[in-house]
This record gives sequence, structure tokens and C-alpha cells, in this order.
Amino acid sequence: MRTPSIVLVPLALVPSGLYLFWSASRRSVLLTDVLALSFSHNALSLLKIDSFKTGSILLSGLFVYDVWWVFGTNVMVKVATTLDVPIKLLWPKSVAFGGARGYTMLGLGDVVIPGTFVALALRYDWHRGGSAGGKPYFYASLGAYVAGLVATMVVMHVFGAAQPALLYLSPACILSFVGTAVVRGELVAAWRFSDV
Repeated sequence: MRTPSIVLVPLALVPSGLYLFWSASRRSVLLTDVLALSFSHNALSLLKIDSFKTGSILLSGLFVYDVWWVFGTNVMVKVATTLDVPIKLLWPKSVAFGGARGYTMLGLGDVVIPGTFVALALRYDWHRGGSAGGKPYFYASLGAYVAGLVATMVVMHVFGAAQPALLYLSPACILSFVGTAVVRGELVAAWRFSDV
């Protein structure tokens, strides 16, 4: 163990301990979100997509999966709304950070999987020349991710129904990569890139 770990491990045990030993009625949304963000951070640290080809296939497959389980069945919505575990990020619908109006939810898969694609874009930018070459792929994919989240939230609030976030995030991430590569004239090179 390194010195920072000796200090940070006891601090990291606090949210887990509170979540485990507090009753469900006393748990706060903030505590659930802290744990969910911790899981997301760890997953992003451990997972790595090796190429844009793999990332595009993965995002396309999960696009179909997410759309089917949200619109084709009620399973995904039921799991998200009934399980009280840190597998989702929750935002209150009211300004007063209370649960009176309910919460907007975002599953951790909607954070981690597109996040690995954004991380790949950053690694590709570094492969292309590091900070000297700028980070066009990273900024494009991160901007597309944010735009996809905004689109998800807008459609959800306008129609008042659950939305599969990957319906918006997957095309946004893939198109940001393709668009950036086409504009820069690097589509073939970027598509062949492999970070093994």
C-alpha cells in the first residue's frame, strides 16, 4: 500500500458503511450517487476498448439492447425504479433537491460504455501526437456525449416517458468519431487504429 492509500481507504469505507448499515429510509440520494460514481470511475479505470471498430460495434449492439429492453418490455424501467442499489445516478426533478417530484435516472451503463469510447478518443489523440496535435477526437466525442445526454433528458421531459439513453448516446459518439475523422481526412487511419 502506498501512503495515499493508507489515508484514502478508511475514507472510502465511510460511504459503503453508511449505505450498508443505514436503513433504506435514511439513505440519501447523494450517498447512492457517490457510490454509483465510484463504481463508474473504477469501471472506466479498468475497461479499455482497443479500437474504434470495436467501440462502434459495442455501442451499436448496446443501442439495440437498450432500445429493446426499454421500449419492448417493462423490465429495464421496473429494475431501475424498484431496486434500491447504486446502479444508477439520480437527479431530483425539483430545484429543492427533494424527492417529492421524483428523480431522473441514468444507468451506470450509460456512463461507462460511452465513457470508454471517449477515453479511446483521448488515447487516439495522444497516439496522433499528444498535446502538440491537439485533442479533436476527445473534444468531439465528449461534446457528443453531453449533447446525447441533453437530448435524452429533453425527450424524456417532453414526452414524460423513460428513454433509453443509448438511443441518443451511441449514435452521438459514433457520429462524432466518423465526422471528426472525415473532416480531418483521417477516417481510414483512425478506423485501423488499434490500442493493444
